[in-house]
Amino acid sequence: MKMKTNNSVLVLGWEFPPRMVGGLAIATYGLVEALSHYLEVHLILPFADENTPKIKNVTIYGLNQAEEFCSEEQLIKISKKDLSFTKTQEVFSYPFFNSDGSLLETRKQELKIKTEETISTNYIDIFKSEEVYGISLWKKLSVFAEVVTVIAADIDFDIIHCHDWLTFEAGKKLKSTFEKPLCLHVHALETDRVGKGVKNDIYNIEYTAMKMADMVMPVSYYTKTQIIENYDIPGEKITPIYNSIEPELIERWRHKIPQKIVTFLGRITSQKGPSILFRTVEKVVEKYKNVRFVIAGTGDQLAELVNASANEKLSKYFVFTGFLSRDEVNALLSTTDVYFMPSVSEPFGLTGLEATRAGVPCVLTKQSGVAEVLTSALTADFWDVDLFAEHIINLLEDEDLRKNIADQNLKEMSKITWHYSASVVVNEYLKIWQN
Repeated sequence: MKMKTNNSVLVLGWEFPPRMVGGLAIATYGLVEALSHYLEVHLILPFADENTPKIKNVTIYGLNQAEEFCSEEQLIKISKKDLSFTKTQEVFSYPFFNSDGSLLETRKQELKIKTEETISTNYIDIFKSEEVYGISLWKKLSVFAEVVTVIAADIDFDIIHCHDWLTFEAGKKLKSTFEKPLCLHVHALETDRVGKGVKNDIYNIEYTAMKMADMVMPVSYYTKTQIIENYDIPGEKITPIYNSIEPELIERWRHKIPQKIVTFLGRITSQKGPSILFRTVEKVVEKYKNVRFVIAGTGDQLAELVNASANEKLSKYFVFTGFLSRDEVNALLSTTDVYFMPSVSEPFGLTGLEATRAGVPCVLTKQSGVAEVLTSALTADFWDVDLFAEHIINLLEDEDLRKNIADQNLKEMSKITWHYSASVVVNEYLKIWQN
């Protein structure tokens, strides 16, 4: 599809470069930029400034700068709103992170504050914080929905596209207010993060929004299956949209240490399988000792993993880096021999594409979206530590196998681009408009 439509889309995002915690920012940017080649895009974010990328045919509204782009009438409407409400529920079901990737310890305290606390604040000031999430997240979400609705009244748009659960309540309010179609882009599910039996606040936000939506766009067929099974959403209104990654030349180089390197990259939470990672390391080093496992990331399971690895027999095989910047991630991957992703449930797994781009063969959980794209990658069910260990050992021992898998993965990755994904999205928009 090459022709631009005469329509425009109102996109609601939360993370966006350079304010990134995980893959959500990268995915939102990639799709927004690609959509801009097909139609006019209005993107509303909690935060934008001079460092936010400028994209042709995309108007970006950062709520932290609302005074700069809102009309006087809009500002009056916003100022008359009073953010006073009573908290009656616990705040989080899983940890968020500071902008530097470190765990928000303060959220543990907020979890204990249940009830009758009344909060008042200025609507605009709440978005001036440097935190992407922070302990005021539920306040931000409430205000986001209200302010977005005021701003959207002066925007000419034909469809609403919401990225991840953080924007779903605002999307529902926009659909009800303006009677425009609603598309939900599902990057992850609460049932991935917490477990399939969960029925908490975030699950309910996802559930009610998907029931109301005209189209649901998960990042993989794996996630489509999870939505059907755990949220009872009919399959005919679910269209998977694969993530892609920007092409980038990452030159490989050989480090000077004598051991091979296996890298794990991501949040160290139960969803990412740290216990499976640990048990796989035990299995690998029983048979192959010329290896170091580099654990890059942080999360609420980090201390437990460090403690488990701190014994005479295993400690020398682990290297913990903490949070890494994008440049540091690329530097690590450029010298990695094998990439390992043992997640219990991974809606997509953008880090698999990052490793592939750097020429690294992947060992992936079958319970992931990226395994649908990298079909030559070596895979195992998340519980099968024996097969994970066998795959890793085979790759470490066989240089030709490593190169062959890496080359095949690279070819497979080249078949998915953001522009292709955007064309699928626009086709779904057209179906909705036609109906």
